[in-house]
Amino acid sequence: QACMTAVERRDGCGLLLPLLLLAQALATARSVSLLRKGRSFKANVDNKLELKNVLGVQYHGTFRAGDQELPVIYDTGSWEIVLLSKLCGDSCTRGKVVYDANLSTSFVTSDDVMKVQYAGGSVTAKQGFDSVSFGDKDSPYTAKNMSIWQVVEHQIPVWKTARFSGIIGLGHTRHMPEGFREPPDLTPDELMLPAMGIDMFSICLERGIATPGWMAMGPKVQALAAGPGFASVPVVGEVHWGISVSGVQAEGLGVSDPCLFGCGAIIDSGTSFIAAPPSARLLTDAIKKKLKRDCSNLDELPVLRLQLEGGVVVELPPLAYILKLSRGCRTGFVELDVASKQGPVWVLGMPFLRYYYTVFDRSSMRIHIAPSTPGCEPILTPEVASNATAPHFAAAGGGLYAKRAFSPADFEAMEADMDEALPPPASKFFVF
Repeated sequence: QACMTAVERRDGCGLLLPLLLLAQALATARSVSLLRKGRSFKANVDNKLELKNVLGVQYHGTFRAGDQELPVIYDTGSWEIVLLSKLCGDSCTRGKVVYDANLSTSFVTSDDVMKVQYAGGSVTAKQGFDSVSFGDKDSPYTAKNMSIWQVVEHQIPVWKTARFSGIIGLGHTRHMPEGFREPPDLTPDELMLPAMGIDMFSICLERGIATPGWMAMGPKVQALAAGPGFASVPVVGEVHWGISVSGVQAEGLGVSDPCLFGCGAIIDSGTSFIAAPPSARLLTDAIKKKLKRDCSNLDELPVLRLQLEGGVVVELPPLAYILKLSRGCRTGFVELDVASKQGPVWVLGMPFLRYYYTVFDRSSMRIHIAPSTPGCEPILTPEVASNATAPHFAAAGGGLYAKRAFSPADFEAMEADMDEALPPPASKFFVF
């Protein structure tokens, strides 16, 4: 106070204030720098996390922030840690478990506020820093002083009734990509996967309305991905887990290949269904026309075949794209009008992860996939259809298997609650 008066009088104290402000700024910068450095604990040990199935359209796993455990969506289609918080008020926290910074002994506040756009709507959130764990308190994968975003308000209808309390981004980038938040972050924080030293993780969902899904990481996952039975495709998406698609076919429909000149596809654990581009409308409409509303001809519907880079072919039977609702059956395709360097974009959401044990590999920027059993085990020597005439799956060693053998259960419809469904990534700020 005395110095401020002296400055106003322009006496000899005038130099002291700038020096004090400079020292304070340096100290603040140093404390922020310390927050952003050396906060990770790399634990290359096996860890498996159960994902609870909610009505066939959401999968919730445990996430620990500070001293609080929350049910969250582990989302390969986003990047940041975004948590419902006490700052949001009763309108969006009523009846939910939410993050409360006042209950955490390791929380550090920040003045930064961002607005981020999801497909279901926008979120405004305030930044803070806290210790986090990939799972519960016993998880070996933790990070201190991790950037978290506390939801202040949101316009996501599904979040008003949904049971999850956060969205945990599992994108492959080190920092949040430019263009996905307002205002832009000039000094972006390191994201959770690199902060924890997680270069590889797997996701697989069991097939069934009430059966769980699983996430895993550690040496076992690494060994599986490098072994026989897994095919490997390069990640071509600059910000998403995006891959190239050179063809999409469904036998017996008599429609042209919508990816004859190339498509892109995102493998997204945070999307409930399969999103198809407008260029695939002839194919999806043909399936819709063939489907009987009373679900009586599901065994007559085709298997959807996608040709990926390197000759890898993946197949999805009707259980992956037909939904059984209270009023009967309908197709589960969602239209997404987005382009990429590879062509129109598909989103392979939860239905893909029910049929393929999928390993996301940040170190080599590849995705490793193997057909999975209904119980979510990788099929390292796939069963082959007796009438197989075409290659089905490219093994890691380059050999080809024949078309995959499906059971009658795969020609049924998936029961789902449309009101709880999670849409594909937002197109407003979409960058493949």
